[in-house]
Amino acid sequence: MQRIRPSSSFVAEQAARMTQLLQQRSSIHREELEYLVEHTARLKDERLQSAVAGLIGWGDEERAELETFVAIAIEVMKKTNVSKLREAAQTVELRYLAKEVQK
Repeated sequence: MQRIRPSSSFVAEQAARMTQLLQQRSSIHREELEYLVEHTARLKDERLQSAVAGLIGWGDEERAELETFVAIAIEVMKKTNVSKLREAAQTVELRYLAKEVQK
């Protein structure tokens, strides 16, 4: 039986989607982010600081780690067959559902 590999368009679509998801947070320049954090900290308002931190999203190091992980995952997807991808997706879904039931 011949192995079926994910099409190149599938992998390209996933790569584009992951890039979009990673870049949609924190779309202002680093200097503006630093200015915002600095001035928010001066206000001594913890609720506002928390809200700003949530809006900013990931830092440079966290973003680099996520981009690296996604790049590796995409390379793995390119080298596997569709049944293995389906099995992995089902495993992830079952883990999620198990966590939801425990709540």
